[in-house]
Amino acid sequence: MYTGQLIVMKPLIISIPNFAKAEQHYALDVLLGEFLGLSFEVNTFDGEYIEITDIDASKKLSLDASFFKKAHRSWLKHNSMPTLPLTLWNPSGDSIDVKLVHQTLPVLYGKPGIVRKDNNWHLNIDIFGSAFFMLSRYEELIVHERDAHDRFPATASVAYKANFLDRPLINEYLEILWTCLNQLWPGLQRKKRQFRTLISCDVDHPMDHAGYSLKRTIFRVGARLLRDKQPKLALYDALNFAFKKLGSDYFDEYLNNIDWMVKVNDQVGNKVAFYFIPIQTDKEREDPNDVRNPKISALLEHIVDSGHEVGIHPGYRTYKHPENFKNSVNALYEACQKESIDSSCLGGRQHYLMYDMSQTPQSWEKYGLVYDSSLSFADKAGFRCGVCYEYSMYDLVRRRKMSLKQRPLVVMDCTVIGKGYESLGCGNEARSRFQYLKGVCQLFDGDYTLLWHNSYLYSKKLRKLYEFSIK
Repeated sequence: MYTGQLIVMKPLIISIPNFAKAEQHYALDVLLGEFLGLSFEVNTFDGEYIEITDIDASKKLSLDASFFKKAHRSWLKHNSMPTLPLTLWNPSGDSIDVKLVHQTLPVLYGKPGIVRKDNNWHLNIDIFGSAFFMLSRYEELIVHERDAHDRFPATASVAYKANFLDRPLINEYLEILWTCLNQLWPGLQRKKRQFRTLISCDVDHPMDHAGYSLKRTIFRVGARLLRDKQPKLALYDALNFAFKKLGSDYFDEYLNNIDWMVKVNDQVGNKVAFYFIPIQTDKEREDPNDVRNPKISALLEHIVDSGHEVGIHPGYRTYKHPENFKNSVNALYEACQKESIDSSCLGGRQHYLMYDMSQTPQSWEKYGLVYDSSLSFADKAGFRCGVCYEYSMYDLVRRRKMSLKQRPLVVMDCTVIGKGYESLGCGNEARSRFQYLKGVCQLFDGDYTLLWHNSYLYSKKLRKLYEFSIK
C-alpha cells in the first residue's frame, strides 16, 4: 500500500494494473501528491485500467493505462514510444470546461474522449502514462540523436515533432484530471499554488579573462568596433586590460554585470540564483577558475550577503564523468564552508545543458544536491518536461523515484536571441517570446524559470531585454 501527502480526511483509493508498478506509483505520487496535494492509497489488481474510487466505492473514475502496458512489455524500446502523428482532442466537446493553452490538445497515449455512465466515468486518454513519459524524459534513452555537444536536441523530441513544445502538456492533462475528480468528488481540496518567477544566472565567466591577455584584448577591442559598433565597450575592454595590470577589476564587465543583475532584480523583488563552475574540466570551453580561489569565494559570499543564492554549474566534462562531478561538488562545498555559506540546499544546472538521463541526475542525487534546473533544450525554448512545476525526478536505470527535484528551465537567453537557435535578436519578437512563455506559466500558477548569463549583457539592447524579461 502506498500513501500520498495528507490534505483531505478521506483518501482516494487507487487500483493499478499489475504491471509497471513502480512507474505507476511514481506518476500517481507526482500528479496526485506533489501537484494536487491529495491523499490517496494504492492497491494492485488484475485490471486493464487505473481506477480511482472513494472509500464507499460509490463513484469511479477509470483511466487508460496503455503506456504502462507498453513499457512493461518493451521497456525503453521504440515500440513503447507514442505513435506519430498524434490524434487531437477537444475536451470542451465532451463537456469538460478546463483551462488549456489551445482548445485542442494532442493525445500522447490512449485516445480522445470521456465516457460517462452515472457515477462511473472513463477517460480514454492515458494521463498518468503520458505524464511519466514526459517527466522522466523516457524518450531520451530510446532516441539516440544528439547534437555537436552530445545533447538531446529539441528537434528529436516528440514534443517538437507533434508541435506541443510551447505548451506544458502535462499541466493541461492535470487540469483535465482535476476537473473530473472535482466533479465526481466535490469535497476534494486542491493544493494552492502561486506563480513564481525564478531567475538564474550561469556564471560561465565570473571575470573577463580576456583582460589578462594583450592578444585577446586586441581581438576583443576589434570585435567591439567592427562587429558590435560599440566604441564605448571597446574603450572599457582596453581599460580592463590596463587596470588588471595594476591588480584592479574595476572595468571587468562580467564581474560588474553580476552586481547590476542583483540591483535590477532587487528592484522588482526577484531572488537570483547564481550558478558557478567549481573547477575547470575542459580547457577549451572553460576558464581556468576554481571557486576556492579567494577572489571567487569572496564573490560567493558577496552574492549571499546581498540576499541572493549561489549554486553549482558543473563543467563541460561532468555530465557523464563521475570523478569530475565529484571533484566539482566537493570544491563548491569547500568554498561554501570557507565563507560560512549554508550548503545544505544547493541546486544548479549543467554547463551547456549537457545531460544524460542514465547518469547525470544520479550524480546530482548521490552528492547531496537538492534540485537541478538543467532540463530545457538549447536549440528551442519551451517545456522539455511538459510541465512548469517543480517535481521529483525518476531514475530510468534503477526504476525508482529520486529525492532529487527537477526545476524545469523554460527559457535561456541565447536560445531565444542567438543565431543558430531561435535567432530572434533583441527586438519585439524576442520580447513577445519571453512574454508568451511567462504567460503560459502564469496560466497554471507555475514557475517561470529564466536563465541569463552575466557574460551576455554586452549591449544596451541586451540589458533592456533582460530588464523586460525579469519583470
